Amino acid sequence: MNNNIILTEFARVINSDRYQYTESDIFLMEGMETKEAVFDVFFRKTEDGGFAVVSGVHEVLRLIEILNNTDEEEKKKYFSKILEEEHLINFLSKIKFTGNLYAMRDGEIVYPNEPIITIKAPLIEAKILETPILNIINMNMAIATKASMVTRAAAPIKVLSFGSRRAHGFDSAVEGNKAAIIGGCYGHSNLMTEYKYGLPSNGTMSHSYIQAFGVGAEAEKKAFITFINNRRNRVKNSLILLIDTYDTINIGIENAIKAFKECGIDDNYKGIYGIRLDSGDLAYQSKKCRKRLDEEGFTKAIITLTNSLDEKLIRSLKEQGACVDMYGVGDAIAVSKSYPCFGGVYKIVELEEQPLIKISGDVIKISNPGFKEVYRIYDEEGIAYADLITLVKKDSDKEKLLNYKELVIRDEKYEFKSSLLKENSYSFKKLTRLYVEKGQINRSLYEELLDIMDSQKYYFESLATLSNERKRLENPHNYKVDLSSDLIKLKYDLINEAKNI
Repeated sequence: MNNNIILTEFARVINSDRYQYTESDIFLMEGMETKEAVFDVFFRKTEDGGFAVVSGVHEVLRLIEILNNTDEEEKKKYFSKILEEEHLINFLSKIKFTGNLYAMRDGEIVYPNEPIITIKAPLIEAKILETPILNIINMNMAIATKASMVTRAAAPIKVLSFGSRRAHGFDSAVEGNKAAIIGGCYGHSNLMTEYKYGLPSNGTMSHSYIQAFGVGAEAEKKAFITFINNRRNRVKNSLILLIDTYDTINIGIENAIKAFKECGIDDNYKGIYGIRLDSGDLAYQSKKCRKRLDEEGFTKAIITLTNSLDEKLIRSLKEQGACVDMYGVGDAIAVSKSYPCFGGVYKIVELEEQPLIKISGDVIKISNPGFKEVYRIYDEEGIAYADLITLVKKDSDKEKLLNYKELVIRDEKYEFKSSLLKENSYSFKKLTRLYVEKGQINRSLYEELLDIMDSQKYYFESLATLSNERKRLENPHNYKVDLSSDLIKLKYDLINEAKNI
């Protein structure tokens, strides 16, 4: 008899690494379980040295909802299967998240070392969420950030996310396409993403569809005509013909033109019609095909380019003058192919209101201590000028900021790199939001995150506040992310204390 338990949604909560439960056992045995801890989720660098795009906060809130709504017996069934410490099993079977969760919203633009999510909760509650949260955030933000890079390279041409088959499993395909939309993609191809998030999927035909009608020019033409006749009156009436199965220039484009003519499809057609190129010299072929379509009066026929595209190839196609109305991008977005490990981390920064720090010989790994929040500062033209990370409680720079007073912000490593913000010469926005308070999810903020297109709109609005120099894909101009004076002092006091200076 197979005695494996059926995996329910609660399995996501304990999709953890063993050490988190080993440590939780020790905390419980030592009576530390009720100590209030603060953990930050952040990342240290991006692929291009610029910004990342937040995605996955909705799924993190759902994780907490699952933890709090799963009954004791089901929790015990899971924990009894993987743990041997009876006292720990009993404790975890009753556990609920009773703390606070602060986060930037999905679609926010974020920079290295800024707290994207902050958990403030009893120690074990915070500890066991480490891997599940990172599992969600690292995948979501890798894809949303890569989508941002690809769509910025393609602009103003739209990009479709077509990488479900290359994604790393079910969640990666479903949530990944959602993250790609947040990061700027126009559409996607995944049915489950449409079902779960209400985001319409797109798709036309494959080479195997054409091959199913036989080999050669006549078989291809029959495949095209059959496709058009069966799909022309559908609600999703996109008639995009894949023309590179046999010979793009000599057979494919000519068959597409013949099929459109025989089926009465022309520029008066109310839906979308056109061709897709998926191999060969896309720049050369697209120009040849555009010329033939225009010669035959199909000026509204669109050309979609696919075939292992990424931001670099797209930029090259633009430089070559490729004729394109839409890009379809697969694995470059679906698995963030050139930078697959996003590198988000989850670090404790405070326990019982005592700030904590991690020190390393690798400077990038020295953490910022204390319970913090993030503000974005805008100049008089509304352009994002700098981000300021402050302490939540007492912070003199934050008080100046909130009252639009004169404020000096500076690089923590180089004191001479400072900027003076004159009184009433700037505006600001608090990026950190309270999503969960004492275990209760803020339903209005939660519902806001369910509107994926609203998150995309927020991303585009945030992107519009960045200068062009900070949006470029190669060597983007440095964006100031500064610590408040009080936070800098706290950080270096703790470093000195740890080194007994």
